[in-house]
Amino acid sequence: MATDVKDQVVLPRKLAKKATTSTAHSRYDKDSLIPNQNSPIYDSTIQSLRNGGAVATALRLLTRKEGTLSSAVFSFVEIAKSGLVIKAYDNGTTKFNPEASELAKSLFAEIDTLSDYTIGYADMMTTAQLEETMLREVVLTNQVAGELVLNKAQLPDKIVLVPFESLQWKSDGEGGRYPVQLGQYTGVGEVPLNIPSFWVSSLHQDMTQSYASPMLEAALGMTYYFDEFVQDMRRVVRKSGHSRTVVTLDSEKVIASAPKDIQADVTKMRTFMEEVSAQVQDVLSGLEPEDALVVYDTADTALLTEKGVKQDYTDLLSTISGQLATSLKSHPSILGLRLEGSQSLSNTESLIFLKIAKAIQRPVDDVLSRAMTLAVRLFGVEAYVKVTHKPINLRPEDELEAYNTMRQTRILEQLSLGLISDQAAAAELGIELPDGYVELSGTMFHQKSGNVAQEIPGTQGAQQTALVPDTPAKGGGKSQ
Repeated sequence: MATDVKDQVVLPRKLAKKATTSTAHSRYDKDSLIPNQNSPIYDSTIQSLRNGGAVATALRLLTRKEGTLSSAVFSFVEIAKSGLVIKAYDNGTTKFNPEASELAKSLFAEIDTLSDYTIGYADMMTTAQLEETMLREVVLTNQVAGELVLNKAQLPDKIVLVPFESLQWKSDGEGGRYPVQLGQYTGVGEVPLNIPSFWVSSLHQDMTQSYASPMLEAALGMTYYFDEFVQDMRRVVRKSGHSRTVVTLDSEKVIASAPKDIQADVTKMRTFMEEVSAQVQDVLSGLEPEDALVVYDTADTALLTEKGVKQDYTDLLSTISGQLATSLKSHPSILGLRLEGSQSLSNTESLIFLKIAKAIQRPVDDVLSRAMTLAVRLFGVEAYVKVTHKPINLRPEDELEAYNTMRQTRILEQLSLGLISDQAAAAELGIELPDGYVELSGTMFHQKSGNVAQEIPGTQGAQQTALVPDTPAKGGGKSQ
């Protein structure tokens, strides 16, 4: 190829043998107690959180405090966590490399599997936790950063993630930049991360800014407003939405019940009447719903209710809920805020939500792809790795069986025509070729007479119809 020199892989002479970056607990001394940083905030006011400082920090706190934002973040992560697909290709081409693909899968599996049980507790994420945490970081900060940590043999050991707030950029003097980890986070001073085993990827980066802006930043104002509005409604309901027991004391009868020496002293009489009032108040405050109230004729009881004070907040709450859902890049149907509207509207919102959830997968794919590419190249393999997520689908696996059969038929037909190799077909189907397998690429084994047309089951209802794509009704066979 004409690009042989350009595509030549040049590995660094020296790579770090241990993690260069610091995590939330790596700055503590050996055997020292790591404090629990999850301080209770359930009774914190919105005003105290509003003055919290950094945007990413505020979002992290609100995911613990505010139910709607927490639900949006959790839904994004769970929907986007569709599983990973790992494939490798020859450098400078799009030709599938089966050997490099198997190596990349093997290295990724080693990250997920414990091997050395002599080191004690293994402080490393599983691949499922790694994917989940990276997706959550993208939702909260619009950025994900990670380092491929090598063992003593300079071979891949694990992937360490660092939070958005701990990084800053420095200029390299040549129009570029490199990240550094802040000293207050590492505990050992500022740590430059101008190393080839560290990567940062962001979503929808503003070209006029050097730092990524969290995708939910616009939701902060509406989240505070929504929560304050709900608190205002609660105060109104507590004030005018409940009846109150009122006891009217007959002052003449109370005075008459006082001892003679108290009646003769104005100061003592005033204290006596206050004590009687306090005693009655204590009794009423401690009443349970099933308790009976018995009073002498010195007191008169009544229920106090206010009419015409309670306001109808439905329309205003619906408007604010819609604005909040929009700022959260979500929809009222997903967050449980829809107060009106048809089911078909909810289905349309669900489909749009899936598109947004797919977008947060891209930075995760970028960092993992570069990490696994470096991993296979350290073994001397001239290839690059692409890590992607499986398609997001809300339909049950049983309902997708006909679609999977159609996809399998298409792949087998391409294999039969020799358009793809046996190894590429196996990778597409997610299977391993058995020992002694006879290659079938280009043998024309897949003929129309041997195919069974697969009928896609019919669907009923607005929800099923909205979620079913515009695909053919049958799968199998060749185009006529």
